[in-house]
Amino acid sequence: MQGVELDTVTNASLWTTVGVVLVALAAVWLVKHVVTKVLTVAVLLALAFIVYSQRTELVDCADSVNATLAAGLEPDTTCTFFGQDVTMPGRTTLLGPDATTTTTTTA
Repeated sequence: MQGVELDTVTNASLWTTVGVVLVALAAVWLVKHVVTKVLTVAVLLALAFIVYSQRTELVDCADSVNATLAAGLEPDTTCTFFGQDVTMPGRTTLLGPDATTTTTTTA
């Protein structure tokens, strides 16, 4: 039976260590890119969900503004978007208090 020399074992362990370190660095690089992609997709999906959930607020606001304009009323309309009050200017704000012309829009 033939034995293995000490130099051979030393060199083999050195090259194995270098190889494992290189594979570990490649794994870190790969995992970093995968995690970055996953986090980016997660953030974009969360943003899409939040904006999609606000669609009801937008529709309600548009209906409120249309009802105000259809009734010929002049006050501003306040809507809520992402928990913030947004004021939609009415005829008085847009045209001034002296405006006597009525604007009609047909669709």
